[in-house]
Amino acid sequence: NRCVNLMLENLNPEQLNAVQTTDGPLLVLSGAGTGKTRVLTTRIAYILNQHLANPWQVLALTFTNKAANEMKTRLADLSNGAWYSGDVWCGTFHSICLRILRANALRCGLRSDFIIYGEDEQKAVIKSLLTASTKTPGDYVEEFSAIKDKGLVALQNKDKLFNAYNAELMRLNAVDFGDIILKVLDLFDKNPDVLLRYQNQFKYILVDEFQDTNNAQMEFLGMLTRDNKNPNICCVGDDDQ
Repeated sequence: NRCVNLMLENLNPEQLNAVQTTDGPLLVLSGAGTGKTRVLTTRIAYILNQHLANPWQVLALTFTNKAANEMKTRLADLSNGAWYSGDVWCGTFHSICLRILRANALRCGLRSDFIIYGEDEQKAVIKSLLTASTKTPGDYVEEFSAIKDKGLVALQNKDKLFNAYNAELMRLNAVDFGDIILKVLDLFDKNPDVLLRYQNQFKYILVDEFQDTNNAQMEFLGMLTRDNKNPNICCVGDDDQ
């Protein structure tokens, strides 16, 4: 693939090393504007070109839709028809977890057409459950979001309103933003067969902006790589941030 070879020629020695190190875990630390995302996308193209994996066996995670779209565009440019870039599981943590959740909704007690509630709907649900409180529904939305970002430990929370709110969401066949990752963690935790399926599928995992991961996202990565003694996970981040 000429496109990939051209990209490799344009990398400095450190970048080239990161792209061509394809066995085992790899951490790439680098400052802003040093071509971290380029290294990540070139690394994916290199893996696919070397036939180390099929496109659907590569999971590339980032934090914003803008960054995910940029990665998808670069991959499409690099593929040059050699493989279909749309088959790579590339997206934000939330969009990837949403895809897993939709495919396994029934196991989570949801219908596959579940709806995602934004802040306004969340406030309305909380308002319907509140009796007297010094806090506003908006305060609770933030509080509950912070709890869910902690990962599986959130499910042990004893707060009465928090649990009533979650029960009401389930009744409405709805999830909030924090649930998208939390419910996948719970799914993996309670259904080893489902977890095994995704562990076997993803031969390569790549994470951009690794410094931004929260507990729930780290738990997700931990579960996917847990039973692998030498996981092919590459994390790229800025340690100054």
